[in-house]
Amino acid sequence: MGQFTVLSHNVFWFQGVPFPTDQPPKPDTEILKRLCAIYQDLKPDVVCLQEIQSEEAFRMVSEELGMPGCYCRGEELPQYGGATFWASPRGKQTHSSHESALATQRMWQIVEVGGDDFCLRIGNIHLPSQRQLGPERSAEQRVAEMLEAVNSCEMGLDFIAGDFNEQYGGSVSERLEKNGYVDAAAIADWIEKPTGIAGGRGDFIWMRERASNCLLSYGVVGKRELECDDGNKQYLSDHLPLWVTMETE
Repeated sequence: MGQFTVLSHNVFWFQGVPFPTDQPPKPDTEILKRLCAIYQDLKPDVVCLQEIQSEEAFRMVSEELGMPGCYCRGEELPQYGGATFWASPRGKQTHSSHESALATQRMWQIVEVGGDDFCLRIGNIHLPSQRQLGPERSAEQRVAEMLEAVNSCEMGLDFIAGDFNEQYGGSVSERLEKNGYVDAAAIADWIEKPTGIAGGRGDFIWMRERASNCLLSYGVVGKRELECDDGNKQYLSDHLPLWVTMETE
């Protein structure tokens, strides 16, 4: 028996809070290093990050974590890219929003990671918010993009992680439940635990329902751990990192 940990976080382009626009410059190196140190403390096997603005930012994180990975540029909004990193001997991106016929706003990617005796398929996804599309259209687009990502992998996904931009019980959650997935926070009875600095829970890690009995822990990094002592910044990001650990055979 072994353990496998998946971590997910919206890094807010490594700009720190406050940051007033959605047009980020290069990452703030100190913020990037501090966030990567938080990730490393949790000893993740896979790290799924959202709001990675460039290949350069991806390479900086990969070097800091000492983990290979793959970068997926944002589609209609290029700065809303994402990246997945892995510690396992083998890993690759198998599908992404780049190949989708659907007009995707931000990004999604499917990666396959494994060793000599296991293989896991993980989705990293950042769904649209109301900010650009409004409430009704963004809700429809979130469901369409999630279904496109999930259905791209015929064998199904073991984990789906990312920033869904909607609260638990929304239309995306309903569709995932119908497709045989379960919210890790619900299994751990932490549905109400916020994943954002300002409250609310728009970030999720879902897993296959049939594997839910393998879940050992679900956690969210505390708000205080993201506090900044820089007078210009209050927090390292506007989102909190979350993770799950499961038992593997």
